[in-house]
Amino acid sequence: MLDTDVLSTTRPRALGVDTPLGTVRFAVRVGGWDVPARPELTWGLDSGAWLCRWRHRSVRLDVLSGPSAPQLPDGYPAVTRQVTVFRVLAREPLSEFVVQVELSGPEDMTASGASVTAETADAVVTVGGPDVEALRACARAGQHVPPYWSGALAGDAVGLDDGRLTWQLPAIERGDYADLWVAAAWSEPSEHPGTRRAVDVDPARVLRELTH
Repeated sequence: MLDTDVLSTTRPRALGVDTPLGTVRFAVRVGGWDVPARPELTWGLDSGAWLCRWRHRSVRLDVLSGPSAPQLPDGYPAVTRQVTVFRVLAREPLSEFVVQVELSGPEDMTASGASVTAETADAVVTVGGPDVEALRACARAGQHVPPYWSGALAGDAVGLDDGRLTWQLPAIERGDYADLWVAAAWSEPSEHPGTRRAVDVDPARVLRELTH
């Protein structure tokens, strides 16, 4: 993802995104390994993003997280967005890649595709990522996920339960990598807040922004 030799290490930090309505929390499991909350290494980037790394005998997990300005039509209120990109590098065959995402705090949320939205009198927050069809399209194009995922992704690979989003992704062969991206977007309350559109992320563009 990046040449870490030219980066400056910073204090390791647990994954999470603070929003006006609570914290977005992540839980990751790769090939039966429950990834610890805090990484081994963390680097700061000039873009304001940070790169976290975990290492295991069967996998290396890199997570890039930082601010990214969404491209929205005119007339929408300002939206703040932070995107988190998980990259699994398989050192051995991996049976699964699972990411769970939960917005702590709000009790009432509405679901739309692979996203959830919470709204109060003070703010609107949407958290979401790619749906199954988006991941299959990436697989067919040979981008971000292995090509064999186009036939391996189950129709229920993206699930929602009690406000928790779960990506239950297929096996990864040795030497391959897979990305998953999750965005958190928030704005002031509005008839058209734009947060749902903001979590529809172009991962290639966001990676260029955050690593520039």
